[in-house]
Amino acid sequence: MLVNNDVSQAGATNFEPHYTNKGQASPALGWKQLKPTSRGSKGKRRRRILAIASAVLLISLIFTAVRVASIASGNNDQLTLTVGGQQGALIDLRQSLPISPYLYGVNVFPQAGSSSIEANFTGFMNYGSTVVNGLHSAGINLLRFPGGSWGENHILSYDQLYDFSNLLYATGAQGMIQARLSNPIDKYNKATTLDDRAKLAGHWVDFLSNPKSTFRGKYANLPIHHVLLWSVGNEPDRLTDPDTGAKFLVGNYVKDFIAYSIQMHQNNPTIKVFGPEISQFYGVGAGPTDINGTPWMEGFLKGVAAYEKAHNLPFHLLDGVSFHTYPLLDARTSPYLLMSSSEEWNYLLPQLRQFARQTMGRDLPIAITEINSTPSNGQQPTKGQAALWWADTLGTLMNQQAEYVSFFSAQGVEPPYPLFTGDNSPQQTAMYRVFQLYSHLQHNLLPLQVQHDPVDVFATVDDAHQALSLLFVNKSGVNQVAQVSPQNQLFGFSPWHTQQISIAAYSIVLVTMHRGGGAEAYSFSVPAADTTFINPLQQTVCGQKADALAYNIPC
Repeated sequence: MLVNNDVSQAGATNFEPHYTNKGQASPALGWKQLKPTSRGSKGKRRRRILAIASAVLLISLIFTAVRVASIASGNNDQLTLTVGGQQGALIDLRQSLPISPYLYGVNVFPQAGSSSIEANFTGFMNYGSTVVNGLHSAGINLLRFPGGSWGENHILSYDQLYDFSNLLYATGAQGMIQARLSNPIDKYNKATTLDDRAKLAGHWVDFLSNPKSTFRGKYANLPIHHVLLWSVGNEPDRLTDPDTGAKFLVGNYVKDFIAYSIQMHQNNPTIKVFGPEISQFYGVGAGPTDINGTPWMEGFLKGVAAYEKAHNLPFHLLDGVSFHTYPLLDARTSPYLLMSSSEEWNYLLPQLRQFARQTMGRDLPIAITEINSTPSNGQQPTKGQAALWWADTLGTLMNQQAEYVSFFSAQGVEPPYPLFTGDNSPQQTAMYRVFQLYSHLQHNLLPLQVQHDPVDVFATVDDAHQALSLLFVNKSGVNQVAQVSPQNQLFGFSPWHTQQISIAAYSIVLVTMHRGGGAEAYSFSVPAADTTFINPLQQTVCGQKADALAYNIPC
């Protein structure tokens, strides 16, 4: 084989010397130094592509995580509820609405032994520690005073107003006072004018609002609780008009209401005045009416609205719509009618709100300033039936966002059933147990689309959505079972656990579940007969129930 080492032959590579700037030849470059430069640029491009791909992947992962978290969060705030054979319902914690603190109110009366202006007539309600501490612990936040017809038949003294102020301090509640429409305004002056009567109401406002009021007298240096909620008269549809000697006409009450509201606002422009305080309200267009056929509610709102539009006042004459309600005159022989009466609120209140808005040109809060199953002269239901009715009715009013509700009454008048018996040693009643249960609810309402019979359900949640409280009212004689479950679980997990709840016949059960686990319950089995003994609330820590058939233990 011929081996040719001549580098000058064809195919050989000649390396020309490289000259520097100084003219000297630099060493020749070998093959390692002459590797193609394109490989370095490809590496840079590859690294750039990898960086971009990584960034895109990271963004996608973040977006996916946010999306999954969003879905999971939505699922975590939704639960399903089933009660016996009733239609299931969705509990959506995101749909919460604040509950008015003045939903939990009660009528109170002048203190026992206190003297009214007539002196021969004294107060009759026990202001002792049992009643006062009981009102506070049951979460009563509104006290209407002096309660019922007493305020029209007698004239409050400043001593009684001062006692009421102390009751407000002791219970931590806000006050609502009814100004007196009737004659006379004192025992000496038997014939008074509308201006005189309105001024007396103004004096009461001044006494309870102005630290320098000349009417405070011996109370000038003592603390007096401000009262900002007022109403004019008590059931004017049943009162005699002092100016005519005949029953009030709607137009005449409107005239009196305007005079009172103007006088009262002059002494404190920040007060809120409610009316018409009629004895019943059956719905827009349904009455009651005066002897001329004018509807009390509609005629009153139209009359006040017309005056406000014609006069440029620095305040509203009317700050809220108020009325009383007693569903049945004979609840003892019609217990099923009583149990279904709470449904009326779902139709009555929306209509009234709409009519008030259209007439007055603004939204007005609604105040039911007296409510019980039957009036004092009616046929009372059993204590157990009354308690179930009240639990169901109060929950329905809560669902309808009623702003002010005052149960009739705290103590001192019976019948109808009060919160405390009327003897010298007041005892808690079944109606009181209802307020106790409601005091353990959360502060925000969760509207539920549920079947209301035989078991009604009401749901509330705390501000942080960490506690869910469900109140069940079993109006039937059949034991029931309810279950709450997370609607969806992400990867088989939910911060809310499934909870089964036993609801005994004729009972009220409140269960509070906690995000992350744990639950507790309060339950009350209403008395089956008219007994003087009332069961206490039963408290249960869920998860320790051994007998699934023990319906008296909720969980």
